[in-house]
Amino acid sequence: MEFIASTDASIAGYQDQFLGLKTIFEETKFPYWILVDNQTVMGLIVAAKEPRDFLQPASSTFIQVYLFRHQEDAVAQLLTTATQLATDYQAAYLSCKVDSSKEKTIQHLEHAGFSIFDETVKMGVSLQDAPSPQTNLTFTRASPEETNQILEGLATSMTNTPGRLLQTVVNNIQSLPPNQLEQTLSQMEVVLVKDATDTIGILSLEGPTIGILGVRPQDRGKGYGTTITQWAKSHLAEQGHFRAWLKVSISNAPALHIFEKEGFKGSERTRLYVKANPELWQNSSI
Repeated sequence: MEFIASTDASIAGYQDQFLGLKTIFEETKFPYWILVDNQTVMGLIVAAKEPRDFLQPASSTFIQVYLFRHQEDAVAQLLTTATQLATDYQAAYLSCKVDSSKEKTIQHLEHAGFSIFDETVKMGVSLQDAPSPQTNLTFTRASPEETNQILEGLATSMTNTPGRLLQTVVNNIQSLPPNQLEQTLSQMEVVLVKDATDTIGILSLEGPTIGILGVRPQDRGKGYGTTITQWAKSHLAEQGHFRAWLKVSISNAPALHIFEKEGFKGSERTRLYVKANPELWQNSSI
């Protein structure tokens, strides 16, 4: 097995095995390395910068490991090299997403000092016959001029929401510099949900994927989460999508209940493992 750097001309012979990631990394000018065994790409390491994953403030460097094959010696070599690269690049943390069923790989991660940060389940639902809900709430796409209202909606609607990953991402969205905040918000459809007097919730959509969905604490338990979910399904159907998708933390029991009631079915569970650099990590709770 050998590592090939993104600056090495020979990497072109393997690009069809990770073309989507290659395009992203080259657009962002992130350096990356592939681990190759007998012409097969076993995995990939990238030195990325926030806000790619939003676990740290903007411009923080982190090392992300992608596992394409779960061969034990390949996993061990990827984690060892990733740890060295984290030192070389002064990365705030390392991260690796893995299917919750990959027990051997998880053992390697834990042995290498990684800790589970969050576990999510991917859920999907058919949008056939997705009627608009009967409600007095209004749903308005936020304009760039409403950035402060978006941030306020995020801050309030995600308060005490179970799910460590979501809370961390929201906190870092709020701290983005204005230019990066505008760029980030432009990549999604942000919808403000209002009653007769005030904004009671927020929803973000990226293509057919529901990103953030939240209701402010004082309005929970009134069925608004269900109404927002129903509206999101209807809205996506009107845009021509056939299925809606989302990821939700398995610790977020209220959200799971709503989504299951609305017909979403879980497909796979994914664990996000993180290894923090204590000197650079901003969140002392890891």
